[in-house]
Amino acid sequence: MSLTIEHQEDVCFSARFGEHEVTIDLPQSHGGQGRGMAPPQLFVAALGGCAGVYVADYCDSQGIDYRGMRLNVDWRYDDRPRRISSVRIRVELPDQALTPAQLQGMLDTVHQCTLHNTLAQRPQLDVEVVAAASAPSSAQRARAGDPCENGACCRAAH
Repeated sequence: MSLTIEHQEDVCFSARFGEHEVTIDLPQSHGGQGRGMAPPQLFVAALGGCAGVYVADYCDSQGIDYRGMRLNVDWRYDDRPRRISSVRIRVELPDQALTPAQLQGMLDTVHQCTLHNTLAQRPQLDVEVVAAASAPSSAQRARAGDPCENGACCRAAH
């Protein structure tokens, strides 16, 4: 699979996959205009969204009404290396009585989420930087950067 991320202006980018587009930007305090989520925020949102899809699938299979479900996602940054060091997802379902077995089933299902498994089984990450005028054989490789502090990305506050 493949998607395309294109520079728009300043530190604003658009990510496109098929008919869908997401705007990625930094807050003004970090040199952006705040037109979209910063990459770490988008990353955490994707984790929460993946968990939500898996809970919805479980609820569908069990006949549980999940309309109005809310997921609150909290995360923490640490340094050395700078990274998102913990993520906590709290799934809140509409008022209804759920059995301990149903709650455990939802929890077990979330642990099968594609993004949860991706983090648990650390994917190979290759980054290649190529100047447009360079031939692929002269490409320079660079390591991926770590998320920046305070929900921004890879840039100190201005």
